[in-house]
Amino acid sequence: MTSKIRQASFSGSQQRQTGWLTSEDKYLQASYPIAQLLDLALASDVPQHKLLRGTGIFVEDLAPLAHVHVDAQFHGGVRMNIRQLAVLADNIAHYLPKEEIAARWGARLWPGFAGPFSQALAMATDLGDFLRSLYQYRHWLAPGLVPCFSEQNGYRILHWQNMFGLSPRAEILLREAYMTALVSVTREQSHKDSAEWICFIGQCDDSQLRRMRVYCGEQTTAGGGGSFMAIPETVLSAPWAAGSARIRDMAVAQANTLTAGIPAESFTEQVTGFLANTFPEVPSLTDTASRFGISSATLKRYLAVDGMRYQQVADQLRLRHSLELMHFQGLSNEAIADALRLGDGANFRRSFRRWTKLLPSDAREALSGRLPPLIADHSSADHSSPKSAQSIRSQRQ
Repeated sequence: MTSKIRQASFSGSQQRQTGWLTSEDKYLQASYPIAQLLDLALASDVPQHKLLRGTGIFVEDLAPLAHVHVDAQFHGGVRMNIRQLAVLADNIAHYLPKEEIAARWGARLWPGFAGPFSQALAMATDLGDFLRSLYQYRHWLAPGLVPCFSEQNGYRILHWQNMFGLSPRAEILLREAYMTALVSVTREQSHKDSAEWICFIGQCDDSQLRRMRVYCGEQTTAGGGGSFMAIPETVLSAPWAAGSARIRDMAVAQANTLTAGIPAESFTEQVTGFLANTFPEVPSLTDTASRFGISSATLKRYLAVDGMRYQQVADQLRLRHSLELMHFQGLSNEAIADALRLGDGANFRRSFRRWTKLLPSDAREALSGRLPPLIADHSSADHSSPKSAQSIRSQRQ
């Protein structure tokens, strides 16, 4: 298994070399998860060629894998990249906008049949352990979107971030699937309902909201300005009866062997991590490029490979923090503007509307009465930065 590695260097005490994953790298095994998604879509009246248009994927490529041992699948067979998956998701969302395909796919997605990656999930000892494996192998288990964690008001907040330039339709389909997958596997493993969870799905119509409430619980709500999940910290360490630390460690060792030589992060993730470390200050494009040891034009070109722009990366980070400050700390527009270094409240209102097409007042009203009571200690820890991501990975060692 090979992947094209690009090099970037950091200056100063962080001087090192590293590669990154791109949306064009063919590292994903085109096997069971993709076949499941296709089966659900092909059960409709939409012709096969329309669903697969522009993907470079053929049903014939997937069929032989059903007769191949799972270990052999990961050492050969057809491989695809995130861009192909994104086109497939966009086609399905375009031709089947009213279907429950995303939620139905998500309900059976994890632990799944992704070899040792799925085994690491299946043997997780609790939800916190599950989330660590999910983050570590995110590009295999949840390709296309990146899970970003923080802690707010007694909740673990999970944002599914688009860092590969997915179309809005593809982003929504994958996000619905991954949200549903996490709720479904937690219900199955813990044998408890997820009534304390809150799933926020951004702007949607009534039918989509009803559909998500069926799969993710009645606490699912819309219109808050973004899509994220709020999981009570108290449930993260509740033991899962089927979990086994010994077998999980064996699966992790096998998964690490399979991923050897493949970059763990995309370039957009590295830029996001750098900005998270400097936040709320957002360096200029020139200063950020200098930190990576490249020119501004080269940085823009690297981001463009994944369909991203520097301003878009910075705005995603600002929006994520503004949603948490607004909904979980109850801050005013003026206080959020000050925290994000956006000037005054009026400037924040304009920025928030540009990011979400909503006014902050509308976002607050949409979630009124659905949020947990505020507590005095508003501790926050961002797990999407390189330092925090490393701490997540090192907790198992």
